Amino acid sequence: MIAVVAAAALGVGLLPGAAVASALAGPGAAPRQVVAEPRPGAAFVPLSPAQRSQALDEAADAAPATARSLKLGARDNLIPKDVLEDADGTVHTRYERTYDGLPVIGGDLVVHERAGVRTTTYASTAELTVPTTKAGVPAAEARKSALGKAKAKGTGKGVSDTAPRLVVWAQGGKPTLAWESVVSGVRQDGSPSELQVVTDAASGDVLVTAEQVESAVGNSQHSGQVGIGSTQQADGSHTLTDPQHNGHRTLDATTDFRGVPFTDSDDVWGDGTAANPQTAAVDAAYGAQTTWDFYHDRFGRNGIANDGRGSYSRVHYEAQAGVPLANANWQDSCFCMSYGDGLNGQHPVTSLDIAAHEMAHGVTYSTANLAGTGESVALNEAISDMMAAAVEFYANNPHDIPDYTMAELDDLHGDGKPIRYMDLPSKAGVSAVGYAPLDYWQPGSKQLEAHMAAGVGDHFFYLLAEGSGQKTINGVAYDSPTYDGLPVTGIGLAGATNVVYRALTVYMTSTTDYADARAATLQAASDLYGPLSDAYESVANAWAGVNVGLRYVNHIAVKALPTEPVALDQLVSRQIVATSTRPGPLTYAAANLPKGLSIDSATGLITGTPTAVGDNQTTITITSSAGDVRTIPVIWTVLQSGGDFFVNPTTYTIPKGRTTQSPLVVTGRTGNASSDLQVTVDLDHGFSNAQVLDLIAPDGTVIPVKPWGPWVLTPELHETYTVDASAVAANGTWALRVTDGTPGMYDIPEGHLQRWSLTFPTA
Repeated sequence: MIAVVAAAALGVGLLPGAAVASALAGPGAAPRQVVAEPRPGAAFVPLSPAQRSQALDEAADAAPATARSLKLGARDNLIPKDVLEDADGTVHTRYERTYDGLPVIGGDLVVHERAGVRTTTYASTAELTVPTTKAGVPAAEARKSALGKAKAKGTGKGVSDTAPRLVVWAQGGKPTLAWESVVSGVRQDGSPSELQVVTDAASGDVLVTAEQVESAVGNSQHSGQVGIGSTQQADGSHTLTDPQHNGHRTLDATTDFRGVPFTDSDDVWGDGTAANPQTAAVDAAYGAQTTWDFYHDRFGRNGIANDGRGSYSRVHYEAQAGVPLANANWQDSCFCMSYGDGLNGQHPVTSLDIAAHEMAHGVTYSTANLAGTGESVALNEAISDMMAAAVEFYANNPHDIPDYTMAELDDLHGDGKPIRYMDLPSKAGVSAVGYAPLDYWQPGSKQLEAHMAAGVGDHFFYLLAEGSGQKTINGVAYDSPTYDGLPVTGIGLAGATNVVYRALTVYMTSTTDYADARAATLQAASDLYGPLSDAYESVANAWAGVNVGLRYVNHIAVKALPTEPVALDQLVSRQIVATSTRPGPLTYAAANLPKGLSIDSATGLITGTPTAVGDNQTTITITSSAGDVRTIPVIWTVLQSGGDFFVNPTTYTIPKGRTTQSPLVVTGRTGNASSDLQVTVDLDHGFSNAQVLDLIAPDGTVIPVKPWGPWVLTPELHETYTVDASAVAANGTWALRVTDGTPGMYDIPEGHLQRWSLTFPTA
């Protein structure tokens, strides 16, 4: 699902807010950082709890008018969830959505408004409508299905805490009436589980399952002697209740999984060893207060949910049968964190980056609420890693040297190594799920386990903060490559954190994937540093470094050139898509285009009819108004087409649930086409068998080529079909029509008609 930023943020001036410190020393050198100074107008204005509550009340009163102004349906309702205000007066209001009173999962949106000008970021732009709001499948059947699915997913002792609730599921593309069940229990490693199971309320089919518990894998053990908050009781003893952080409590879960208060007579906690039960509590309390302070000091955030509410932590949390939990987790349902004692009970999973990672899950839940499916949940994990690194550098604790790794002090695997490396995620090696974290985005990312797919986001953040290449930071050596082999210039950790936090809290929604995250962070960089800034380009190039989106070279970014082969005597229309961070229009030129083709210097549109077969060493040149030049060499091949064989090798996108047509000009034939005309088709699509193919004759006659099916998920189709076209003339413009028939339950990306051809039988 694509989160759409409807327009640029309000009130953003076109002011360059950053400059590159120096040029690269050479192709192998590590680039120096961009100096990124945020624009004052984009800073968040701290709101007191009373101000925030008043803003939410005002947004609720205005919600019906807001819904009408957004042209939402008469059955839609908006419920304000959060309000943020920029120093320049821009107000960002985050809304949940209902349909006929039913919660809409994936219908959230953010309205950005300043001086009466409004833009909107949507989790889904699909029309919100369902045929009926009455379920055909009883709630009891949905609950039974959910319990069965939870058992199959490895959730033991599953108990459905609440009855299934009827919702509109909008995260899968087409809105669907559904039952949402949450089954609580424990996973195989003993960590708590809250499995969301969504079933189609008409058919009973399971639409999605998603784990809701976000896991990471005094005298503290990890951070030395630290000051922590405590509260004295009436009897003179003390508890780990932190009055400076709205009563955050650190509890002992050794004998009761719900946790009981730690008490101490002299207010000196722990001894720095795992043998003392208080030591893990000190680490957890220190992590909670430090993370709270980081968000407050850096962004003016008042607690995890920005409402001043304190959470609580449970240490010595155990798995089933008293087995120590080698993990830590955040649970939205209890607004709490739980920390295990490691595989052997001697390594509490309580280091600062773990605590920050878990609390960052709470911040994400309270803002964008990135969903528990697809790339959104991977992005959720990655953002927690990003913020964990930022918290470590903020604390700058000499006992826990700041770095770009995760859990390096917790020894979760018993090998003394971190569990994640942000500069090159695959260094963590093959995990228990059978593969290593991703260094770069790939088409199957959304199907991978969340912590593995989070490598894409982790790597992006490191590149944005520190840049590519070799360097040593705080005594740790890093060597970060890029997908395209080109360098990335970092903007510093503070700049990278500013960009990600603003993107998360202002522009991301529950359905944001990596492509959407690129758009959100670019918009955030535009707000903070200006759309003409080098910092803006660094954000784009950091994403390009992990294979997400376009890269700027000489301030010009170009979409992959549409230079697949063309065919003799077939009409060509190819559009070059480019943009620049410098003001003014671009101009286009091309040297050695295939004969018969020409380029429009103002638009970059290449048109014509090739007149000669062969390979052409073509050079495309794009020039900005500022005089920046980007030159791209390509080999452009013209294929033979004519006689008995006619081909169109141009790629056409197959839009979701819609049709596309590719034309093919046939000349030099006499009379009608044949009864055994061969149609050869090459296309890629995650459900290629769901593509319906029709041949459109020059006179408009529709000749079926391939029906829907069979119901088998196949990623490609390469097939030759024989059709009877003897009733229509051979000469003229034919077309192959592809209609996407993918069922709504599948969230499959757009496919492509790669090429197709007609072969007439030899007389």
